This record gives sequence, C-alpha cells and structure tokens, in this order.
Amino acid sequence: MTQQGTNAYMVASLLEKMSNEDRDFRYMALNDLMNELQKASFNMEHVVETKVVRAVLQLMDDKNSEVQNLAVKCLGPLVKQVKEENLFQIIDRLSEFASQQKNDELRGIASVGLKTVVIEVDHDRGHQVCARIVPRLLTTIQNTGATYEMQMDTLDILAEVLARFGGQISTEQQQQIQSNLLPLLSYNRAAVRKRVTIAIGYLVVHVNDELFNQLFTYLLEGLRANASSSEKLRTLVHCAGVLSRYSAARLGAHLSELVPIINEYAIKADEDDELREICLQTFESFILRCPTEISPFVQEIINLALEYIKYDPNFVEDDEEEDDDMELEDDEEQDEYDDIIDYSDDDDDMSWKVRRSASKVLSAIIETRLDLLQQLYESVAPVLINRFKEREESVRIDILQTFINLLRQTSVYGGNTEEHVRRFSVSSVGDELDLLPDINTSSSMETINGPRQLLQAQVPKLCRALSKQLNTKSIQTRQIGFHLLREVLNVLHGGLEDQMELFFPAIESSLLSATAEQQHVSSSNLKIEILYFLRLFFRNHPANDIQNFIHRLAPPVIKSVSDRFYKITSEAFLVCIELLKVIRPIYREKSGEYQISSVNNTENIKYIDEIFEVTLKVLNTSDADQEVKDRSIMCLGTLLAQVGDILQSKQRQAWDVLLERLRNEVTRLISVKTLAIVCQSPVAAGEELQRCVLVAVDEISMLLRKNNRPLRIASLECLIILVQRFGQNMPSKSFTSLLNELKPLISDSDLLLLPLALNTIQSILVISPQSVNDVKVSILPSLFKLIKSPLLQGSALDSLLNMFAAFGKANPADYQALVNGLVQPLLNVKTATSVAAGGVAAVSNKQAASTVAQCVAVLAANTNDTNRIQTIKEFQSYIQKADINDSVKYLSLLSIGEIGRRIDLSQFPEINEQVINLFSAQSEEVKFAAAFALGNICVGNINKYLPPIVSQIKEEPKRRYLLLHALKEVITRNEGGDDNNSNNSLSNAADEIWKLLLESSESDQEEGTRTVVAECLGKLALTDPSKFLPQLEDRLGSSSAHVRAAVATAIKYAVVNPSSAYDELLKPIMVKFLDLLEDPDLNVRRLALLTLNSAVHRKPYLIRNILHQLIPLLYAETVVKEELIHTVEMGPFKHKVDDGLEIRKAAYECMYTLLSTCLDKIDVYGFLDHIRAGLDDQHDIKMLAYLMLIRISKVAPTAVAQRLNNLVEPFKATLDFKMRSNAVKQEVEKNQELIRAVLRCIIALCPLSDANISPRFEQFVMEVKTGPFTEEYRLAYIEAEGRENRASDYMDLS
Repeated sequence: MTQQGTNAYMVASLLEKMSNEDRDFRYMALNDLMNELQKASFNMEHVVETKVVRAVLQLMDDKNSEVQNLAVKCLGPLVKQVKEENLFQIIDRLSEFASQQKNDELRGIASVGLKTVVIEVDHDRGHQVCARIVPRLLTTIQNTGATYEMQMDTLDILAEVLARFGGQISTEQQQQIQSNLLPLLSYNRAAVRKRVTIAIGYLVVHVNDELFNQLFTYLLEGLRANASSSEKLRTLVHCAGVLSRYSAARLGAHLSELVPIINEYAIKADEDDELREICLQTFESFILRCPTEISPFVQEIINLALEYIKYDPNFVEDDEEEDDDMELEDDEEQDEYDDIIDYSDDDDDMSWKVRRSASKVLSAIIETRLDLLQQLYESVAPVLINRFKEREESVRIDILQTFINLLRQTSVYGGNTEEHVRRFSVSSVGDELDLLPDINTSSSMETINGPRQLLQAQVPKLCRALSKQLNTKSIQTRQIGFHLLREVLNVLHGGLEDQMELFFPAIESSLLSATAEQQHVSSSNLKIEILYFLRLFFRNHPANDIQNFIHRLAPPVIKSVSDRFYKITSEAFLVCIELLKVIRPIYREKSGEYQISSVNNTENIKYIDEIFEVTLKVLNTSDADQEVKDRSIMCLGTLLAQVGDILQSKQRQAWDVLLERLRNEVTRLISVKTLAIVCQSPVAAGEELQRCVLVAVDEISMLLRKNNRPLRIASLECLIILVQRFGQNMPSKSFTSLLNELKPLISDSDLLLLPLALNTIQSILVISPQSVNDVKVSILPSLFKLIKSPLLQGSALDSLLNMFAAFGKANPADYQALVNGLVQPLLNVKTATSVAAGGVAAVSNKQAASTVAQCVAVLAANTNDTNRIQTIKEFQSYIQKADINDSVKYLSLLSIGEIGRRIDLSQFPEINEQVINLFSAQSEEVKFAAAFALGNICVGNINKYLPPIVSQIKEEPKRRYLLLHALKEVITRNEGGDDNNSNNSLSNAADEIWKLLLESSESDQEEGTRTVVAECLGKLALTDPSKFLPQLEDRLGSSSAHVRAAVATAIKYAVVNPSSAYDELLKPIMVKFLDLLEDPDLNVRRLALLTLNSAVHRKPYLIRNILHQLIPLLYAETVVKEELIHTVEMGPFKHKVDDGLEIRKAAYECMYTLLSTCLDKIDVYGFLDHIRAGLDDQHDIKMLAYLMLIRISKVAPTAVAQRLNNLVEPFKATLDFKMRSNAVKQEVEKNQELIRAVLRCIIALCPLSDANISPRFEQFVMEVKTGPFTEEYRLAYIEAEGRENRASDYMDLS
C-alpha cells in the first residue's frame, strides 16, 4: 500500500473518532491528527483534506472546552497543508463564528483560531489571505452593534494580519483599513483605543507617503483641536509615539510641528498625570527613533524631564537648598524620616509614573547624545543625585540606572571601555607586582578635563545621597547602588577614598547578614555586587590612602570566604587577593629594584593569618566548586608572593598544598601560573621555596607532553622563570629531561609555543653552559630543519636568534660547525629545473636564506675575530664568483649585510664595491639583496660608506632606485641608534641626504622610486624632528603633486613612530592635511587619507580637535563619483574601471578606525548613513561596511537598533545575487565571502533587534534562518560563538 493510501486509511479512522460521542475519543483523535500533520511525509488527497477541514471546524463548536482548544491548536499545522479553497473555507467559517453574538465562548475560540491561521499560514499566501479576511474584519469594525469584546478581538486579528502581511495588502485595502481605524481613536474604551494604535503602527510600515500624510494630518488636527476629552488627547499623543517607532524617517520630517504641541500638553496637563506620562513616553520614543530630527528640541525636552523627575504633588519638601554641612549633621534624623515617608498608600497617586517616564527620557538622551555629555553633567547629574531619595522604589531604581547609563557613556567618551586591570596570569606577572601607583598615575591624567572632572567634583554629594539609600531595607536598591559605585570606580579609576566611610554600615550589614536571609537569591546577588565593588576599590586606590579602612573591611570580606554559596566564596577570594596587596604593597621602581613595605600592624598580621587559614580550609575541601578551587589557589599564590616572609612558619604547609594541586589534573593549570608569579616575587625566598621548585621543574616538564595548549603555554612560561631564578641549584638531569621534552616543540606547527620553547633553551644555556652538549644532541637537528620554514618570523625568529647567541657564548669551539650546519643546506641547493641564473625562480626559499643570514650574523657577532673574518671572507668569495648560482649569492649578500649591521667591515677593502657590482645582476632578488647588504654595511660604519652611496645617487640615475633602497636601510636601522657616537652617526650627513631626497621628490620618477624617497624622508625627519618636520610642513603647499604626495607619505612614517617627543610639531601638520583632502590630484588625496588613518589609529589625540572639519571631508570621499568611472576595451570585451575605488576604500578604512579611537566625536547617525551607502558599493567597500556594522553594534547599540530596517534591502540584495553561469573562480569566491560577511553581520545585529522597532529586519532574519542559507547561517553562528569563547580565554581569570 502506498504512503498516501496509508494516510487516507488512518485519517478515515481519525475522522470517525472525531464524531464519536465520547469526548475523550474526540480529543485523542484531534491530538493524533495534529501529530500526523506535523510530519514532513504526511499529505492528503483533496477529498480527505476537505473532510478533515470540515471535521476540525465542527469541533470548534464542541461542547467540551478542552476539545475546542485542541481544535484551535490543530489549525496551525492544518493551514500549512491545505489547498487554497479549503483555506478560504476555514477563514470564512471562523469569521462567521467570530462575528456572531449568540455564543460568546465560540466567538472567543474562533477569534483565537483566526489569529492562529494568520500566524501559521505560509508567507507567500499572504495576498490571498488578506483579500479574504480583511473585508470581513472591516465589516465587524463598522458594525455599530458589535460588542466591546468583539471589537477587541477583531482589532487583535487585524494587527496580526498587518504585522505579517502588511506589505501584501493592496493600496486600496490599506486606504479602507486606515479610514476605519482613525475614527476608533475616539472610542470610549481605552483598551480598544490602545489596540487601534497598535494596528496603526503595523499599518504605517507599509503605507505610501500619501496615506501617511493623511494619517498625520488627522493626528495633528486632533491635537490642535485641544479636545476637551483628555482621554482622546492621551490616545493621539500615544499614537504619535507609535508612529515614531514604526515609521521614524517619515515622522521625523514633521517633528517641528508635533513637539511644541506635545510639550505644551505636558506642561498644562494640570492633574492629568496619565497624559503627562504619555507625553514623556512619546518624547522618549522621538529621541530614540528620530535622533537627528529631534536635535533642535533636545534642550527643551531635558528641561521638561528635569522638572517632572521632581514632580511629587502629594509630598512637599523644602530641603533642596539645605547646606551640605547641615545634611551631614542631620544624616541620622533624615534616615529615620526617610523610613517614615517611604510609602505608597494613596491608590490614586499616579505621579510616580510621571517621574519614572521623566527618568527614562533622560536615559534616552544620555544614550543617544554623546555630544552633550559635558552639559549633562552640569545640568542633569546634580538633579539625578538629588532624586536618589525618591520614595517609590521602582522609580528610584530607574533613576539610579539612568545615572549608571551616564557613567557608562563617560567611559565610552574617554575612549576606554575596559577596566584598568592587573591580570593574575604569567604573561602579565609584572603587573601583579607593580601594584597601584602606575594605575593612579594614568587615571589622574585622564581626569584633568571634561566630563570626568565634573563627575569627580560631584562624587562627595553623590556618595552622601547614595549612602542613605544603601542603608534602606530594599535589597534591590542596595544592589543597584553598589553597582553605581562600581561604575564610578570604572570611570574615575579611584576617587572614593574620602567618602568610603559612609558605606561601611551598608557593607557590614549586608555581608554579615543572618543565615536565614541568605537563602534569598537577591541577598546573594547583593553580596556578590558588594564584593565586586570592594575588589575594584582596593585595586584602584593607592594602598597608603586606604590602609586605615582595613580593620573595617577585612572582617566581613574574610567571613564571606566561608559563605555557603560558591559564587560569593569565589568573589571573596578575589577581594582577599586585592586586600593582601593593600596590607603589604610592593612597588617596582624604574631601576627595577623593589620597594617592599613592612607589616608592623599586629591586626593586619592577624588578617593575613585568617586569610591563610580559610584558604587552606577551602583547598583541603574535596567537593569545592572548580571556580572556587582556582581562586583559592590564586589567593594562596598571592599570600606567598606578597607576605610569604610573614608566613615563614607556615610555608612548608603552603608549598606542599601547591605541589599537591600541581599534580592534580583539574587544578594544575592555575597552579603552574601561580607558581610562576610567586617565583618572581622579591618576598618569596628560602629553603621551602627552593625545595618546591626543584620538585616542580620535573613535574612541569612532564606537562609539556599534554595536548592542553593553554597548559603547555603556561608551563613553558613558568619553566623560563624557574630556570632563570633557580637554575644554579638544579641538577643536570633536570635540564637533560627538560630538553628532551622541549625537542618535539621545535617545529613551526605551533608558533606560539615555539618562541617559548626557544627562550627556555636559551635560559638553560645561559644558566648552565655545560648543558650545551645536551642541546647539540636533542635540539640542534630539529633547529636546522626548522630554519627552512617560511613561517619563522616575528617573536619566533627573535627567540631563535637569542638562542643562537647564547649557544655561541656557551660553546665558542662549535662556531664553525654551527655556521656550516646553517649554511651548507642552502649552498647545496641547485637552481630550480636548470633555470639559468637570473631566470624565473632562480632564488629558492628566500625566507630560509634570510633566517640563516641572521643566525650566522648573531653567531659571528659573538665569536672571536679569527672565526668572524673567515666567515666573512667565505661569503665575500661567493659574491665575486660569476659561476655561483643566484641562491648562494642571495644568501651571501644577506649574511654580509646582517654581519655588517652588527660589526664594522671597514677592514675588508672594497667589500662595498663588490656588493654594488651586483646591482647589475640579472636576478631581481640578487639586486635587492645587494641593496640590503650595502645599506647594512653602511650602518656598521656610516662615515666611511655613506658618502659613496650619496654621491652615486646623484651621479648614477640607473642605479638610483637600488641605492635609495640601501639608503632606506641606513636610515631605518640607524633610527634610535646611539647618536652620542659621533664617529658612526647619521646626523653628520643628514642635511646632505635631506637635500638629496627633497630634490628626488621633485623630479618626475616612477612611482616605486617616489615611494622609497617618501619613506626615507619620513624616517630621516625623525632623526631631528624640530629641524626637518617644519620643512615637510612647508612643502605640503607645493605646486608639484609629486612633492605633495611624497610629503603625505613621509608624514605617515613620522606618525606611526610610537615616540611622543615631537607630537607638538605634528599637530599643525595634521591641520594642513585637511587641505590635502581637497587636493585636485586623486593620488595625493588617497595618500593623505592613509596618513590620517595612521594618525587616528596610533595618535588619535593629534586629530581629535580637527575631527569636526575632517569628518565632512572624509564622508565626501565615500561617494561614488561617476566622472572617475571609465570603460576600457579589452578585445571584444568592455570593462568598467573605477579610479575612485582606492580612495573610497581609504576613506572607509579611516572611518573604521575612528570607531575605535574617537567615537565620542562622531555623530553616530550620520556615520550609519554612510555605512549604509557603502553596502551598495563594490566588494572591498562592502566588506569594510560589514565590519563597521559589527563594530558599531557593540559600541553604539541604541543607534544601530533604530536603523535595522534600512539594512534589510542591501543584505537581501547580496544574498539574492545570482552569479553568471560563466563566472570565474575568483568571482565566485568573492561572492561567497560577501555572503559569509552578511551572515556574520546579521548574527551580530540580531541581539539588538526588536519586533516592534524593526519588524522588517525580524522577518528578514526569519527568512534567512529557514531559507536556502540555513546551513551557512548555522555554521556562521557556530563560528561567532567560538570566537566569543576564544576571546574569553584571554580575559582576566576573574
């Protein structure tokens, strides 16, 4: 029997049961039918389908309510299966049920059924559904005899129809719907009016401008009529707010007419608090949805909100002008009085809703208007602080949250949204011991101007106002209060030391609360919040300033370690870590010496002992939570690192516990990191430490075999520290076994482990030169293989060079064997496939040659003269022989250059001439290697070798390009060199070189030569900035485009240098750069943008004050200019070339960088408009636009959330783009890259989406998730999750 036959038989059986007299049979039959309908393989014949529809509709009118409810649920999967005529039958029958007035229960069930049909039916049937259902709904709405409930249900169904299928409704039907809804805004029941405004909201998303204008005119006339009915006014004002949510762009154009009217109603509302509340809510919506258009009215709205956040007609107080001193004197009295007035007895009192709405208006302004931050601190912050005493708790919470939003925006304003943390990890172990002074030095610089300074001035008043609220009984108020204090610390990085005593009672009472109260989740959250605050307090204040507070704060913190809730224990351990650093601060001076404070206070010693005892107690508990175990080990490490000498008698016990934890698989990672930190402490010393280290070295060596990568990294970092400090006492067998474990790590398979492994070997060679034989046996063969790797660069290469230097010093006798081992494999390489010298691919493995050259140079620099001379002469002989292949010449030139940079080669006559002769070689690689060698030889003896280079640049135009490359090497390698050594300083010849370079920049040369000249100019300028930078500035106005381009590039090299010594000279140059952005030459504008991008990235303070001029010029370069697009004929094909693409790309790159460094100076909404334009540009621009959207969604989520609907069209265009059938592989890959970028962008934006604000985006996301890109979306989501998790791996362990 076929599947369809089986379905028919089964459905026939179910239909029979559905008409059974027994309600249980009917219920179960419906349930079985619903389960079958949800199966993908289920389908019905037309006859069977009709019977099923009829049976389900019949059961809608069943006597049993449970059967009726199940029939409604069954409609969902049923409407997805049935054909159009049966769908119409369902709609018609349900509409009949919903419009009859005899049976209210059936009418209600039918209304729910209609909603279910609208929600569940396929989206592509929307047009047919609307054509069938909308006329019936409108008939019910027009029916004057319809009951109140019927109208409510009908409006609910209509809202669902508009939400799902608004775009598929014809303009004629939209007109009918609007003309039927508008009169209902005057309906006498509030619930109906509310539903009408919701339906209007869904409707305006899809109506044309003509219908929208009709709607707005009706609304405006209603508001202007100053209707006596306050209820109608409320509805009209609320409707204006709804329009801003659903059609912000169109309503924004009319705000100038609306805002004054609504503002007037808010002021003149007399005792109508509900109208006033709705007016404020509408203003909040305007601010969030129409941020640009509302700008002229923001100050007016701020004043209104400030007035009504204090609006409390039922409670009169006259203490606003009280002197601060009087407040302090009357603290106790006020507290008692506050308890008395904390009431909400009057049921008719609606004023709290007005105050709450005013608070939300201020919060919206704070979130959207970064440009007003300073003004907000002057006018809004004092009022908010004064309102911390709000008597209604929900409003008080809102006010505190508004102030927290203000603090968070201040963090963004300062360009620093991260905590200044000192991580408890090996990689930043120095920070653990640097302690507090460094942090406060930087923070004091940050708070000298702007909003931070204004906040600092308000801290005393803020703390007094908040301390009263922290002593109330409300746990929620206390929790958000401490959260607010934490945000203050994050912004100011301190500043509470003078006010801290105000919070002692609240801290003690909360942390020492009774056990019964502890059962409440809210109480636990409060404790965690307080502990988090205390951790930041200890971390962000100088230890000497808060020593006096220890006796009040230490007991409750130490008691919290024993709390039964693991999260409280975990947080308490982190506070103990910071507390120990306050009890015994250790400072590191610039000289590297440590300044260790003494601990004379017996009470502090008692606290140290208590922390030690409670830490050991937790460490000896087998069932502790993993987080608690980790943090208890961290705390034990801090005890040993900060106060180990005080715990002298208990050290053996502590080290035994740490060794035990090191052997435990669960805790060994944190134990290794902790041991590394302790071993760097100047306090940690003694026999017990040494005993522990000698055991630990072998244990940790074995951990290098594990697959756990973070564990291997931590182990290597720890081993480096242990070998450097305790290597003299380690037995040789420990080194031997350690070297055997390091051997597998000497490969390019993991470039993070490799430099650590090489550094460990270097440490062993320095501490124990006798281990050199073990290194030769275990490590050298792997090293010689590794050197051939093209991946060996950066930190791995630096570590390799340091290791070879250590090896050379440890065993000078093996010098020649080492050099031969390095060089011989490359000397034996034959030119590939018998290609003649100078032919294509003549030089093999250039990266390996570079690595070998640097290794040989390091060895040569650390050996005796005889060995060094022999090596140099050998390479010299190779470059003179004509029959030597180019690979050997390339290696020889690089080696001579690397040695020449480190050693003066003037004792080898004519070596520079021999190198210059190779400028005429056939191989381009050999030519550039010769230029490299010449430049580096010159670095070793500038006075001898530089004049010939300079003279040949003037006299030999054919060799000028290579000679300039050599000069670039001289200038680059000499940067930061020893200027005091006048015998080898560039300064003597700087003027002559400068003049030569300026002349070269003016001549009409090929672009490659001009680029090298520009780089030389920029780097040479830094040797004497006060002399050369003003000369560059003068040439920005040159009549030659080549000169302006060269100067623009030269300045870039000056900007990227990290030194700030000459920043004052760069500031006026940056101002003049604005003129280059309007330069007639396209290339000059592009180079100027690249330089400005470097400035924004490296030194944003140089351009912050000119951003208001820069940003419009930047935006102008993002526009596609048709005059720069031309058609190129390539045989039978025509190809469009856009000469403006590169400059647009540079402009968008600069915009992307601005998001990281100058967010507070940007109008986010204007910025978003240009990102949106970039989504319609070419591939490279689109990719940048997607990256910017992801970035801006993190830093300005409120603004992005308002514009999500605008992004649907370009996203959809990218995903729906159809490739040509004959598209080449590169085009296909680019398109796939764009699709992945769109999906990543959608995933990043999804958390900001709200169905009420961005219904089109919500619908689009749903289509993407269920459409042809389902699998790609899933993979992109997994990738994003993985990236989040990887990021968390590098976060503070806290």
